[in-house]
Amino acid sequence: MQLSTKELLYLDDILTLQQNMTKTLNDYATRCQDPQLKALCQNLASRCQNSFNSLVRHLG
Repeated sequence: MQLSTKELLYLDDILTLQQNMTKTLNDYATRCQDPQLKALCQNLASRCQNSFNSLVRHLG
C-alpha cells in the first residue's frame, strides 16, 4: 500500500512528537526529587520510546 504525501507528513509529525515527549519525560525524571514522580516520568518515557520503536518497525 502506497502512502500519500499527507500521510507521510502526518507520520513524520507523530514520530517527532514521540521523540520529543521521550526526551522531555526523561529530562523531568532527572529533575524530580520525589521517587514516585521520578518513576512515573521514567515509565511514561519508556512507553513513548516503545511507541516510537513500534511505529518505526511497522514502517520499515
